[in-house]
Amino acid sequence: MTDAFLERDFKAYERHRQDDPEYNALRLSVRRKLKSIADKVKKEAKAIGTDMGSQAGLHHPYTFNSYRVREQRAYLCRGAKERKKLASFFGEALGKDAETHYIQTVLEVCLDDELVEAALRIHPQAWWDGENLKKKLLGDRAVLDEFCAKLKTLPGGFNLKLHDWRADHWCAAVTPGEVKELMQHYTPGEHWLHVQRQLPKEDALEMGEEAEAWVSSSLLSLLPVYHMILWDPS
Repeated sequence: MTDAFLERDFKAYERHRQDDPEYNALRLSVRRKLKSIADKVKKEAKAIGTDMGSQAGLHHPYTFNSYRVREQRAYLCRGAKERKKLASFFGEALGKDAETHYIQTVLEVCLDDELVEAALRIHPQAWWDGENLKKKLLGDRAVLDEFCAKLKTLPGGFNLKLHDWRADHWCAAVTPGEVKELMQHYTPGEHWLHVQRQLPKEDALEMGEEAEAWVSSSLLSLLPVYHMILWDPS
């Protein structure tokens, strides 16, 4: 199977096809393609000291996606050992969420009908990571400066975004003041937090197999930011 993105991959997520089971097979092929990329990133991350688990989202209409597949996702999160560590710390009441692979800070590749996206996302329910980041950035100017420096080292095109708000903070030019203001509005437990980079469909098709390298290098570049966010109960 080629790792290039094809015109048909994007068509499977056009609105009039999102709930059509006849496109399940095509979406499954996209799911496998994205999962393959995530697995390769997982292997490269482990080689440099980061153990992660990889998962892929649903490719067929189901209750969990309101019977409409708007996009296809594959993502990396804490490895099973670290998730169990979190679950053990929180106990029975909260441990189930803490061990769930998608309720985490994730590195994700996503494809819809218009673009390919590489992103770091803090799930709203992963409040342990969200609170950890917010407390550090609002409580220590040196840590805030360090976080901004890590964002600025990311490849061009990354932006920091809160939930579904319209405002984009481009990482290449982000300032401590902008990040501090965003953190003051950020409520872990309610909001997503994204660091994302988007590749329009036309560019992804033109790049051919190089689009996979774009995704992989984008996700790997996020590891320093990822490590700064993760909360460790020890």
